[in-house]
Amino acid sequence: MDRQAFVELKAGGKLPSPSGVALRILDLTRQEQASVQDLARVVQADPALSGRLIKFANSAMAGPRRPVAAVSDAIRLLGIGTVRQLALGFSVLGQNRTGACKVFDYSGFWSRSLASAIAANALCLRTRTAPADEAFTCGLLARIGTLALATLYPERYGEVLQRTDDLREREREIFDTDHAELTAALLEDWMLPRLFVGAVFHHEDPQHSGNPEGSREGTLCHLIALAVGIGTYCGSDDGARRVQAADLIFQAARIGIDADALATLTDQIVVEWREWARILEVQASSVPSFASVTTAPPPVVTVSAEPPSSGAPGEIHIPKTDGEPLRVLVVDDDTSIRSLVELVLTERGHIVRTARNGQEALKLAMLDRSQMIVSDWVMPELDGIGLCRALRATDEGRQMYFLLLTVLEKEDHLVEAFEAGVDDFVTKPFSPRVLTARLRAGERMLRLREESQRDSQNLRRFATELAVANRRLRQAALTDPLTSLPNRRYAMERLEQEWGASSRNQRPLTVMMIDIDRFKAVNDTHGHDVGDQVLRQVALSLRKAARTEDVICRLGGEEFLVISPDTAAVAGQRLGDRLRHAIGGAPLNLGTLQYPVTVAIGVAERTPQMTHHDALLKAADEALYQGKREGGNRTRVAGGAASAAATPAG
Repeated sequence: MDRQAFVELKAGGKLPSPSGVALRILDLTRQEQASVQDLARVVQADPALSGRLIKFANSAMAGPRRPVAAVSDAIRLLGIGTVRQLALGFSVLGQNRTGACKVFDYSGFWSRSLASAIAANALCLRTRTAPADEAFTCGLLARIGTLALATLYPERYGEVLQRTDDLREREREIFDTDHAELTAALLEDWMLPRLFVGAVFHHEDPQHSGNPEGSREGTLCHLIALAVGIGTYCGSDDGARRVQAADLIFQAARIGIDADALATLTDQIVVEWREWARILEVQASSVPSFASVTTAPPPVVTVSAEPPSSGAPGEIHIPKTDGEPLRVLVVDDDTSIRSLVELVLTERGHIVRTARNGQEALKLAMLDRSQMIVSDWVMPELDGIGLCRALRATDEGRQMYFLLLTVLEKEDHLVEAFEAGVDDFVTKPFSPRVLTARLRAGERMLRLREESQRDSQNLRRFATELAVANRRLRQAALTDPLTSLPNRRYAMERLEQEWGASSRNQRPLTVMMIDIDRFKAVNDTHGHDVGDQVLRQVALSLRKAARTEDVICRLGGEEFLVISPDTAAVAGQRLGDRLRHAIGGAPLNLGTLQYPVTVAIGVAERTPQMTHHDALLKAADEALYQGKREGGNRTRVAGGAASAAATPAG
């Protein structure tokens, strides 16, 4: 997602985000010198978070031990990493349990997300692919982009969710982004590791992530996909779990987990999920054991009294055929009609199953993912029109071809049938020739629909590849090819963004202009190849010595720019000295000769008198050239006495 677009969305203040306490905890736990007491003081500012951490530490999941009563003891027991993840999860979940989007299932979203988090944690512990505590957070927030869109655009996103085509395509069409891009942007903003951000971004289609098969990135992508799949499995009903279980077994095999190990792991995840749900006050339904789901017999159905080949009742008959057979479900309470339709279909080479009424048919159609339904209208329990309406209410059911058998020929009846979603009808009594002709028309429609879907998939894949190529081109346009640092164009865009953020938040902003001393002499004496080595080495030293929040760019030639948000001039001077000493401490090796590399640095902090970021750059530039005039190899701060505090490197 374009950084500027995300900044604009974030500026609206409606995106899901951690609370102030949670943000302070995230920031504090990234500092090496942070102590348990420091963290405890921040946690205690939120009584609800304090209570939940102590409750979690005393839960059965934390193991048998003496009761914990103090926040500091809970932090020591759980570990700083776990506390960080719990704080982020508690905070984002606690602030977004409900919302204005009537179609969005907030309760189900957090229930599935929590199960996904537990699954990601367990899978990382088993495979050792990545840190498990980070995996918990990424599993919890893997679909946070859908919640963000529901929060930002409650009415329009509700309309999107009610449509049946590709969700991400609909989102991009209407919002110029999709939930996967928005999820990745949020995780980056919360400073989660890039390895996880990439895995979460690609987990819905890991095969096209671009990661080599077997690589750590590729494995983690499949792992997040499996974790989210387990979360969906936990939140589904018994009818859907049997189909989902087969997909989970396939996904697990991709990361080296066999079916038996997956069954054991999934049952453990369900136990932990229910315990976490109790602590976090999230719904969690009962889930049967994975083994019982995968070994359960298919729904009981009635087959024709005279099947086309010998076999036990309920057996799927798959005749040999040169073409691709269709999966067809025949539904009729009349055994003779059911048998006749089945015979016609099997002679055409299709895979046929039968049911006696609409209730049986509805379960079987979703389980077998039938492509064509041939159904009587008048049946007990659920008639043909009710069956058609129920199927059309699902994504898979809308793709099925529905042929209705009926003795009702009045105009009102036929209008009712077509309004319910019926594709075609055959009037009883019918001859096999008429039925065959109608079936052939249905087959043609299905083949054309499949071709259209393939064409749409190819177009979506092309559009995705084009979007990726455009992002890469934009990245290349903003990157200096010699040093791989952001270039001048990026530097000016980023400085404008940080200037705006500083204006809104009334926070300090400091920039540093850096110039390599006597660089022209390097090129003249040793050649441009050595000059390029110097530039690359300086860039590397700056990267290593700078802080995470600092933005380092190459402006051109031997000039570099460092943008330091939330940094005052005094801290900027200290940082400038650290950068200067890092560069000076890494001389360039030229065979037997070590060539010293030094820089002059000009530091300037934004002042109330500055009306544009150009004035900030100019102040830093003037400080830089003051240092150059004094001989270089020094840090100078713009503005009077402060510049005298800088001293040359020894």
